[in-house]
Amino acid sequence: MPEAAQKLPKDPAELHAIIARMAAEKVAREQRFEAELQARDAELRVRNETIDKLDRKIELLLERLDLLRHQRFGPKADRVAREQLALFDEAELNVLIEELDAQIAEAKAPPRSERTEPKKQTPKRKPLPAHLPRVERILDLSEAEQAALAETHVRIGFDESEQLGVLPKQYYVIKIKRAKYAPIHADVPGAEAGLRIAPRPAQILPKAIAHSSLLAEVVTGKFVDGLPLYRQEKVFAREGIELSRQTLSGWIVQLATPLAPVLAALKQHLTQGPVLQIDETPVQVLDEPGRANTTKSYMWVYRGGPSGRPVIWFQYAPSRSGEVPIDFLFPEGDGRPPELRFYLQTDGYAGYHALAEKEGIRGHMGCWAHVRRKAVEAANSRTKTGAAHAFVALIGKLYEVERRIRGTAPEHRHAVRREQSQPILDEIQAWLDDKAQKVLPKGLLGEAIQYARRQWPILITFLQDGHLEIDNNLAENAIRPFALGRKAWLFSGSPRGAEASAMLYTLVETAKANGLEPRAYLHYLFETLPAVTTPGGIAALLPHRLTPEDLKIPAPEL
Repeated sequence: MPEAAQKLPKDPAELHAIIARMAAEKVAREQRFEAELQARDAELRVRNETIDKLDRKIELLLERLDLLRHQRFGPKADRVAREQLALFDEAELNVLIEELDAQIAEAKAPPRSERTEPKKQTPKRKPLPAHLPRVERILDLSEAEQAALAETHVRIGFDESEQLGVLPKQYYVIKIKRAKYAPIHADVPGAEAGLRIAPRPAQILPKAIAHSSLLAEVVTGKFVDGLPLYRQEKVFAREGIELSRQTLSGWIVQLATPLAPVLAALKQHLTQGPVLQIDETPVQVLDEPGRANTTKSYMWVYRGGPSGRPVIWFQYAPSRSGEVPIDFLFPEGDGRPPELRFYLQTDGYAGYHALAEKEGIRGHMGCWAHVRRKAVEAANSRTKTGAAHAFVALIGKLYEVERRIRGTAPEHRHAVRREQSQPILDEIQAWLDDKAQKVLPKGLLGEAIQYARRQWPILITFLQDGHLEIDNNLAENAIRPFALGRKAWLFSGSPRGAEASAMLYTLVETAKANGLEPRAYLHYLFETLPAVTTPGGIAALLPHRLTPEDLKIPAPEL
């Protein structure tokens, strides 16, 4: 008999107690092991969740990194490759229906051999502008060759071709000689007044050595061609003309005073159209009171005016606050009659919401270009999901409708949009609601979807009026010359300089929008304005009141 068994008690009650104790210890051991196992499982789950969360964060950061790299070094156009637009997952089969219909139509078409293929046209060089003067240069055979051909050949004409040439820019000095008259003797009438001199000619900057043509050249160089004043200083120096950038800058700032009546008359037309588009962009301004030189200021642009007579207005402001356009468009005590109510069109910046609630605003329209831009960013991201390409394709349907009705009457645009764009919008809204529950909200596609859903009430406003555009691109195009010029001149030296820049950008961009060459308009304006004294005369100088023929000023005979 084993020794352990001999040590067991003989009493059955004691044996039962030992067995019960051993069973309890076993249960306790199993419970302890089970608790440890559950704790390890919970720790493992937390660790796996942390890893998944970090993986998603890494993926999002890599996605952002690719986006920033593309924005910095990639093409600026918001495009998706055509072959990528065909890569949709099974949930986007409805988007492929039109492509399948097109393939069926192609299959039913006659064989390619039986089709009449259009002939490829050979590229032709466009003729040089007819308004440019022509200088003929006749080339002929030498006298010996002509003599040899005299008995056998006769000249029948010329073989003609043209080349474009250029004459160096020519500066000239206008010497103004004012006649002086002196009394014959002290007893003639008016002798006490002394010499009589012919009055000075009216000039926009009376004390400046710059003629109106030179002022127009300097302003056009900076505000149209993006040529900073320090570069213009070097251009003048090459011609032996000493004009410092401080002098050029002083002329630009001084123009604000004589041009104020023209700007006041132009501003009256800004809100007389059916739509007002607004955008803004940063600008660096030095020496702002109470602000560091590194603090951002903003240039606001407003595009409005009656149909066919656009006005593009630039406004410098120290901040991006939504109060800036409110104070500009609805100043205190401005009783705006009902006939001056207009639609507001902006991007998704929240600062415009308060402006949209003003009584003078008929409705607020968003910008589909911003929605499409975010969808394209998602389509070009690392993941390149079919959903993002489907989103781009759906928005493309809206723009296809817009391409077909571009340039037509507002009434026709309104009717076509109700018939063709409304079903597309319904499809997009259903797609957004479905995908919002299936994508990462912080991913590029998730952000594009959430942006579109937040903006939806103002994205469909364009259905209300045919004057409205589907996007805010006209305002963005108006502010682009400023953004490009800013890369060259970098900052404004003072608030007065920023305000003068806004004033001159207003004039040149409004002139361009009305089909006028900006330098010719500025020259005409600077030459004519000093002699104008009536409101009607000032109104006649506004860009929409002039034609290119009106701007022709005879060149001086040198």
